[in-house]
Amino acid sequence: MKILLVNPFQIHLVNKKGRIYNRTWTPLDLANCGAILEREGIDVAILDANAEQYGPDEVAKRAIGYDKVFITSTSLDRWQCPFLDINPFLETVKALKGVVSEVYVAGSHGTVRPVEMLEVTGARAIIRGEPELTVLDLCNNSKLSEICGITYQAGKEVLSNPDQTPVNLNELPIPAFHLLPMEKYNYEIMGNHFCLFEMTRGCASKCGFCLLKPYGSGVRRKYIDRLIPEIEYAINKFGVRKAYFMDLEFTFLRNQVMDLCEYLIKTNYKFQWCCQTRFDLVDEELLHQMKKAGCRLIHFGVEAGSDRMLEIINKGITMKDIREGMKKVKTVGINTACFFMIGFQESEWRDMEDIIKFAKEISPDYPVFHIVAPYPGTVLYERVKENGEVNFSDNSLFPEAIVGNFTLDELRKITRKAYFQYYFRPSYILSRLAKGQFDILQNQCKLFWSFVKS
Repeated sequence: MKILLVNPFQIHLVNKKGRIYNRTWTPLDLANCGAILEREGIDVAILDANAEQYGPDEVAKRAIGYDKVFITSTSLDRWQCPFLDINPFLETVKALKGVVSEVYVAGSHGTVRPVEMLEVTGARAIIRGEPELTVLDLCNNSKLSEICGITYQAGKEVLSNPDQTPVNLNELPIPAFHLLPMEKYNYEIMGNHFCLFEMTRGCASKCGFCLLKPYGSGVRRKYIDRLIPEIEYAINKFGVRKAYFMDLEFTFLRNQVMDLCEYLIKTNYKFQWCCQTRFDLVDEELLHQMKKAGCRLIHFGVEAGSDRMLEIINKGITMKDIREGMKKVKTVGINTACFFMIGFQESEWRDMEDIIKFAKEISPDYPVFHIVAPYPGTVLYERVKENGEVNFSDNSLFPEAIVGNFTLDELRKITRKAYFQYYFRPSYILSRLAKGQFDILQNQCKLFWSFVKS
């Protein structure tokens, strides 16, 4: 049996719907699936069409001869923030179905809209949630009725089997990086020779706008003695020198992060990395150790510019927490990327101005301003459905924005205004030039221009 795992090409650097960046990052979930199948003696290949920039026809051509194809609408780095324009994915599925009899669909979209995604894709089954165990089951068992975590068509009836058992991260083999074009992955802020790693899966916070359904419940950890061989394999075998630990709250397990840093300091690899966490989950001792171990950038979700809005969206953090956390990070000297969300249903004009004002105050190195996407499967989505005064911007399966207080066009203009007012300040431009790294600055400018013109 020959198995193909596919990550489809997203076409645009910035997707027009939702202004979502399409970065060329390691499809870590597919690498996990590939490693599991190889361990079981199954012939498997991964086609990262996004990295290779292969369109639907080329993907279909390369899929000829395979018995089963698994295609994801969102690789792991997009589980939380999936693409809203699924047409490139759908076109690839359509092309694959012309050459392969068994096509299975995984990803966030099918997790929250399994019945609808089954209908629009015509797939043999939709994989809900984490794909690793379900993909293996589908390769070992032809009876769909016996496989957990899938939704499928049985005659005229659509059936959804019970959820799959959560993945034990410590039982996963080293990801099958050798099946990927490792030389093609990069992060415009960090550079090339780039890879993703995962130390925990899930999130302890309860933010109403976050799509957490693909991760399952709670937070699961991968122990350091399981993670270290992955890092060493990527560094020694593929020359990886930059990485992103793709945890939703990397420093939630503080002691484990300290242990990881101790290992990285001791080995003294020429290895730089970034992560994502919350401002109330960092302290100066931890940050000093992280920087010493190679941490050069931390992503933080700020989201709003006032305590009023932070409380409404259930962020679980205050303006004071953010200010104090940012002060600690700046004192240590680690760069920051902060995310701000524009267009919650309760937002007023002053809230938009507060966001821009607060961004300038805390002065992150890389602020990102997003229109709020009401993802199905979130508390936010359900609240919009129940509110008669606001609505979704479109009637698609995955709407772009919330409209009522503001139109979609107004939200786009506000977002552009935030970018221009922040990035075109002379003080900001001079600060970036003073730091050098002109190749990274050039990549950042390209990405910025792609966003504002979209």
